[in-house]
Amino acid sequence: MTATPLRAVRLDLAEHNTVLAGDDRYFVFHSPEGTALVLDRCPHRGGPLSLGAVEPGHRRLICPWHRSRVSCAVLRRRAVPAVRTGRRMVAYLPAAAPAHVTRRRVLANDPPDPEARRPLFDSTALEVWT
Repeated sequence: MTATPLRAVRLDLAEHNTVLAGDDRYFVFHSPEGTALVLDRCPHRGGPLSLGAVEPGHRRLICPWHRSRVSCAVLRRRAVPAVRTGRRMVAYLPAAAPAHVTRRRVLANDPPDPEARRPLFDSTALEVWT
């Protein structure tokens, strides 16, 4: 069994929250259980989870594309191996692609959305055509 070569990527969490590595994008996800670097791709259809909303209680993250719900515990288990000390994080990504760190808006780290359980659209607002 051969090990996949990894590349250490250093982030200053005060300045960076996103890592671009080849065709993959990762974002720093904060939750009451800790901070993790997770793949920015919904397992349903590939939507950007970083633009999703967290349900109250931080149990699930809601994809902005189709409102699929992804367990925050699953996101943390699938996170990139990383070590955090204070505001610094060292994450280990596959070495095949060059990595670039940056900062962008990550809505998934906003406070939980009390409206997160609302339906995708309001069916009461539909007009009935006769």
